[in-house]
Amino acid sequence: MQFDPFGELPPWLTPEQARKLYQLGRSQFYEQMRLYRETGGREGIPNKRFGRVLRIPTAGLLRMALIELDDGEGGDHAA
Repeated sequence: MQFDPFGELPPWLTPEQARKLYQLGRSQFYEQMRLYRETGGREGIPNKRFGRVLRIPTAGLLRMALIELDDGEGGDHAA
């Protein structure tokens, strides 16, 4: 049996839910979300504004994690 910590995630996360997954401080996380919006998605943490509410796409976070594995740690995430 394989453990999948991301198997039960909803399609959109609140900033607090996503922040806990990434283990970042609140200020740092919100700064990265702001950076994403200001750079048109070239940098930062993916997010979308729905009126006054910010949400983070789960798929975007997972893609970002895989990119970081490929670029930063050199690990084989396809094990």
